[in-house]
Amino acid sequence: MLSRKTTPSSNGKTLPLSSQTDSQVQEQTPPPDNFSSMKPCSHIKSVLESKAKENVFITYRQAVYISQSISKDNIYTQKKDGAVVSNNKLVELKSKSLRCTECSLNNFHHNFICLQCPHVGCCSHHNHAHVHYKMNQHLFAIDSHNGLLYCFSCGDYINDLELEKIRIGMLTGSSSTLFDEENIDDNYNNPTVKAVSGLKGFINLGSTCFMSCILQTLIHNPIIKYQFFNNDLHYFNCEHNYDYSTNGVITEQNACITCSIDNIFKNFFTSDDTEGFGMTNLLMTSWFKKKSLAGSQEQDAHEFWQFLLNEFHQDYLRVSNKKFDHDHCKCITHTTFSGQLESSIICAECNSTTRTTDPMIDLSLEIDHMKRSDHLLNLYDCLDLFTKEEKLDVMYKCQHCDNRSRAKKSLRIKKIPPVLSIQLKRFKHNLHNDTFSKIEIPIDIPLFLNITKYTSASMSPELDGDKIFELFALVCHIGSVNTGHYIVIIKNGNGQWLKFDDSVISLISQEEVVKANAYLLFYITHKI
Repeated sequence: MLSRKTTPSSNGKTLPLSSQTDSQVQEQTPPPDNFSSMKPCSHIKSVLESKAKENVFITYRQAVYISQSISKDNIYTQKKDGAVVSNNKLVELKSKSLRCTECSLNNFHHNFICLQCPHVGCCSHHNHAHVHYKMNQHLFAIDSHNGLLYCFSCGDYINDLELEKIRIGMLTGSSSTLFDEENIDDNYNNPTVKAVSGLKGFINLGSTCFMSCILQTLIHNPIIKYQFFNNDLHYFNCEHNYDYSTNGVITEQNACITCSIDNIFKNFFTSDDTEGFGMTNLLMTSWFKKKSLAGSQEQDAHEFWQFLLNEFHQDYLRVSNKKFDHDHCKCITHTTFSGQLESSIICAECNSTTRTTDPMIDLSLEIDHMKRSDHLLNLYDCLDLFTKEEKLDVMYKCQHCDNRSRAKKSLRIKKIPPVLSIQLKRFKHNLHNDTFSKIEIPIDIPLFLNITKYTSASMSPELDGDKIFELFALVCHIGSVNTGHYIVIIKNGNGQWLKFDDSVISLISQEEVVKANAYLLFYITHKI
């Protein structure tokens, strides 16, 4: 029988060692194999009644499997080739797997494994398991010492009949059958090579090309893809997700953009079906979230991209119960696209410089009225214009000398995001008649962009050497303002360039890419 240090709380429940004072600690043997002493709580019942149930079983199996003691009398082999794995190697791997995510404390294989995300937390000293629960509201953790399930909200060990069968199966040595392929296939199927490519178009549901092209830039963005396939925080904590999975109907109350796009990722990367995908779920959700998106009129792709990024951020704040913190926000938007712009104003009287910093999600570059020369304009010309020093239209009062003068202002990038997004301003608002016109000036697009020249001298040394970005996606607008059409060009993992025209996908040459009349550009950093 396994033993651990526990102490009863005021309500008779047992608390982890990290929640006790020294005077409270006493030796007590918990009843890991006495199922009648541990009951399921309302919290675990709620999760197991949701669509997250199968994922919970998979995670629990893996955690209990890791928590098993390694016997010198047993022979362990790899499943893929039957090769024997030494006991020392297994102990080493187990020690690495059970280190606290925050402080790397192994705690003699006695840490808590979060049931809802990959986090491992120590349950003594810093008590990072409990800190993780408080910060993320992940209620359940598996005691890696004995495989028991702990509910932080209840402050006690809990159980469930189906979960207990898994744990007992491990302890009694019948665990090998739990990991046979036929049993795993009930919960998870390995996607085929065709499926993991994510190569699929979108059916145009009536002027929805502005949506489909933006979605393709997210689907084939490796950083976004990784985040969505490891988005346990949202999956397990979004009440809208549970409501929709229960009722099967999208309403204004349960509409969630992150859930809708998560569903698209699942379809694109697990299904062999290469037919165009109908994004009715996302379309309805978008209508509930932003009324102006409803209808059959063409919308602006850049505005839709900004709408999605704002929703990602709001969804994260909602499920994590956190307040807005731009500098430390861990949402998809801020970890992937967020940077900083530094504005410098130089006084014409005393030559002193006043600097201010503002958040940046993308760069919007002017192309109208650019000076034409004997060479084709390129993206560097646009960046030169954006960062060009210019005199202010109004008199500036200096904070240093207190004089007013025609000061000079310039912009530089102070913090570089992992993905640099650029909008070329091709749509001009004509104020005299309140109409829009399109600017068709061709801009040469570099496949690799060096932005070192455009960074602030005061930027933090987050990257060494040159700041090089690689182009991986560009959105183009074809036709006039009122009767136009959007397409997107994506670079796949094999270095090929693919053109997505709604549900039609075709290969194009690199020469066509650099000459494309781009509207939106997406570059990914080579160094992080």
